[in-house]
Amino acid sequence: MSFEQTLLEIYPWIFRVAKRFCSSIQDAEDLAGDTVYKILQNQDKFDCSKPMKPWCIAVMQNTYITRYNRNSLIHFTGYDSVEESIALDYTYESVLFNDLLLAISRCAQKSRCIDSVMYYAEGYSYDEISEILNIPVGTVRSRIFSGRRLILQEIGYLSMK
Repeated sequence: MSFEQTLLEIYPWIFRVAKRFCSSIQDAEDLAGDTVYKILQNQDKFDCSKPMKPWCIAVMQNTYITRYNRNSLIHFTGYDSVEESIALDYTYESVLFNDLLLAISRCAQKSRCIDSVMYYAEGYSYDEISEILNIPVGTVRSRIFSGRRLILQEIGYLSMK
């Protein structure tokens, strides 16, 4: 039996599992579709001597976690400019937001780490950032760690160690 045929036969099961992850049918359909797409895209990595369902669950779980993390992150508009509506609103929160943007801007002048941190905050994975910046994944991880510490030190949340 071919890989695609096996996948077609277990699709109803994949959809049932996706419904457990999601609160709406539309989200479950999207998750099941994304899972099948990723499975087909990576079918050469599948070991045919093992059962397919556990691999499907792993792919679905990773897809769901990635989507959840991207949707729950704080989305920065950039550290070069602030929208006018935010700049004109002088509430306590916007003053803190502006201070944070200034701190990020100062850190960006000191280090190249901030680009990686900004991409990570926008929801990109380590691998995606690695491709965008054309640097190894280990360097991305190191820069994100260093950049976070630099920002925390800049805003006074973390003392120098």
